[in-house]
Amino acid sequence: MAIIQRLRSSKWVAIVIGSALVLFIVGDWLTGKGNGPEIDEDRDVIAVIAGEKVKEAEILKIADKYYKEELERDPNYQLDKEKSSQLFQRSWFDLLKNKTVSTQIEKSGIAVSDEDINELMVGAHPDESIKGDPSFQTDNQFDPKKVEDIFRQAKSNATLRKQLGTYVDRMRQNEIETRYATYVAKARAFTTKVEQGYQYKGSNESVNGKLLAVNLEFIKDGDVKITDSDVKEYLDLNKEKFKITQEKRDFKYVVFNIVPSTEDTLDAQTRALRVAQSYARMSEKPDTLGASGFVRRSDLSNDKMPAVVKDSLWDARLGRVVGPVYKEGVFSVYQKVAEIKDSVPVVNVSHILIPFAGKLPNGTEIKDSIQAEVEAKKVYAMVAGGKTIAELAADYSSDPGSASKGGTYGWANPNQYVAAYKNFCLTATKNQLGLVKTEYGFHIMKMMDDPDYRMIRFSMNSVEIGPGSNTVKLVDEKSRKFKNQIDPSKPETFDKAVEKFALIPLVANEFGTDQRSIGGISDMSEIRQLNYWLFDAKRANNDISEIFAFPTKHVVIKLENVKHVGYATAQSVRKQIEPEVRKFIKGKLLAKKMEEAYAKEKDFNKLAQQLNATVVDLDVARFGQGFLPQIGSEFGVLGAVFGLKEGITSNPIIGKESVAIIKIAKINKVEIPTSVYNTPEGDDYSRQPSYMLNRLQEVLMREGNIQDFRYKFEWNN
Repeated sequence: MAIIQRLRSSKWVAIVIGSALVLFIVGDWLTGKGNGPEIDEDRDVIAVIAGEKVKEAEILKIADKYYKEELERDPNYQLDKEKSSQLFQRSWFDLLKNKTVSTQIEKSGIAVSDEDINELMVGAHPDESIKGDPSFQTDNQFDPKKVEDIFRQAKSNATLRKQLGTYVDRMRQNEIETRYATYVAKARAFTTKVEQGYQYKGSNESVNGKLLAVNLEFIKDGDVKITDSDVKEYLDLNKEKFKITQEKRDFKYVVFNIVPSTEDTLDAQTRALRVAQSYARMSEKPDTLGASGFVRRSDLSNDKMPAVVKDSLWDARLGRVVGPVYKEGVFSVYQKVAEIKDSVPVVNVSHILIPFAGKLPNGTEIKDSIQAEVEAKKVYAMVAGGKTIAELAADYSSDPGSASKGGTYGWANPNQYVAAYKNFCLTATKNQLGLVKTEYGFHIMKMMDDPDYRMIRFSMNSVEIGPGSNTVKLVDEKSRKFKNQIDPSKPETFDKAVEKFALIPLVANEFGTDQRSIGGISDMSEIRQLNYWLFDAKRANNDISEIFAFPTKHVVIKLENVKHVGYATAQSVRKQIEPEVRKFIKGKLLAKKMEEAYAKEKDFNKLAQQLNATVVDLDVARFGQGFLPQIGSEFGVLGAVFGLKEGITSNPIIGKESVAIIKIAKINKVEIPTSVYNTPEGDDYSRQPSYMLNRLQEVLMREGNIQDFRYKFEWNN
């Protein structure tokens, strides 16, 4: 948003005073201090990033800054729960960036001087952000003199000076980040002579030889028995691949939903009827206490009030009661309590727009305003002859916002329209047609109703259908009976109880502290309670929770797998890696079988018949292709093909999906031409600073092993 547009000089004193209260508000009301359990001595730690504990105060400081900025933009800004959540989410991303990318940039020593800033603002090549800011433009063109004038004004205007200071700080930070990302992008993209030569050889060097490959499926799954030692051996060889960087939990759980019964629905309807009756008793002189403010017909969309209710209220006498009306689990009752006339009406107009140039939805190409007028008159004649705009809009109107809705936006304030369109709206009567020319083209228009000058106030009372005490009691009894079937010392009793009660267990794998929902549970206060239990330091595999009695459901959890930060244990990842371990065992068994077969028979073609194998002629293979003909992307085997010496036959090499024996007859080496080293570096999107900065943050965040503890705090909703 433009700087000057943000200034409201008459209210700056109030802003400064108000923002002084921010730390108190953010530190108390938003964080919910004292509202949650004290779980440990690190209760004010919101995260661990790259081994550093990050305290809540750090995110509060960032949130405070953003809150002040919102107040500066709008002195009437009110911080509710939704805005608080948005503010803290934004602050969280800033915090991550500060602890990852910004830390690395600071270590690099990159700086932007005041002279650099001056060049970016009024130099020969000003920054794009300042060029695009309307505050620094004259006749929609960037004007360096205007920049100088505004900065000159700031010398005697403390508020403007503060705003410009923030603007310059952001520009400086953006430039530092851009420079850093540019340096990294260039370093990444630069290719040394050794690398250029290696790439040339990889694309052109070949070998003469053959490869015998047998797919791992040659060994049947039933012939493989996975032991603990197999899992450990595989995990030891691949421990980095399965390193756990965040605390995770795998668990099963059952949900007993508390669903309102027919009796509960009838009870809610009865209570809503009582409300309607109490409203009706005051129909002669309706009570305005607690009623809405005066609203126009266009102020209430159908998602706020059912269309049938809105229309009934508008045309009703004073005191009219509408309802109970059911919608999405709620019975609502409405009463019209007051009515006045406004100076500006709302209108319900339909239109079809024929642009001066462009293609209509039916494919007609409009080349100029003359053709547009001819087409518009043709469509106008069709409407005048009895066709409806709703019938024609989808084929003829180039206004996508209304064409899909029969050519109308519904009841609306005409002041939002351009002059000629607005004039028709304010002068036409019901069913009147018009052909109106605006800057957008020709509009075939029809006034669907008489303009409506009314504004009304209404009272509304809603009765939500909720579970009654009997319903809650039944679910409570069922969940307790289920829990009583479980012996904590015998985890298998959880599954037996699930089967006995004919329940469908839900599964959550790789559940971390940063997740905000799981199947059937999305309320953050409920997720928070689950997290307190799941991530308790004493928690162990096969633990069974007590009953989590939430307002709309009861939940019982069986913890299947506790995954702590560090190298995975065989127990924690066994289920996950068993398919890979099975392939690993197959590879060893198959390698032994092939080795024994080759000891007796050296001819690859005869061996292929014995082992149901594939023989590959390696003459067409190239290392730079990244795959081998007929067997695919077996990088380990491919590396061996181009790593063996002439005349060598390899031992069986275990790949991802196959085992291979390689015979190399000859290596066809290539000379690297000088021209290879003179090939200019290609340009691609990955060298762009913005792309590189995002990639850097992704990598640094991943390497930072971020432990997210925001679930402990009430502001994380």
